[in-house]
Amino acid sequence: MSGSLERFESILVELEPSPEQLRRDPAGRDWLPPEARALVDRCPACRAALHEFVDGELQLWNAVEPSSAPNVDPFFTARVVDALPAAPASPALSPRRRAMVLGLFHVVAGVLAYVVLTMVPESTARWAEQAHQVLRWGSDSGAGSLLAAVGVGAAVAVALLAARTHTPA
Repeated sequence: MSGSLERFESILVELEPSPEQLRRDPAGRDWLPPEARALVDRCPACRAALHEFVDGELQLWNAVEPSSAPNVDPFFTARVVDALPAAPASPALSPRRRAMVLGLFHVVAGVLAYVVLTMVPESTARWAEQAHQVLRWGSDSGAGSLLAAVGVGAAVAVALLAARTHTPA
């Protein structure tokens, strides 16, 4: 019996009946292949699986009825997600712990970047030369240090703005 049910379910997985077919013929007389139809006639478990399949498909289509152009609906995914049962809430990190975790990963990323750069000396030398050229740009009038100061100031301003707009949950 379980082999029949497994075979029937494998056939159902391959089918894509339209909601109109399911509403018109929930028993599957017109849209089920002959082998699946024979399994439904012989096995009560297959009949129950067919009933469950039709009900599930119709519930999905009733929750999210496609528009006349199915690939144009921008809210399709949102309606499908809204139709799903609610997932249990996961414990959220406090803002302080979240900042600590993010900071730790930034430090790890920085250390890994440093390790990679020191492992390849020619790329490190090339990178240092390019950085020196960028910082030296306009140094005749002292603009190089001004450019560096503006860059550091902008980075600090962005960090402060990001910290200020973060609201604790």
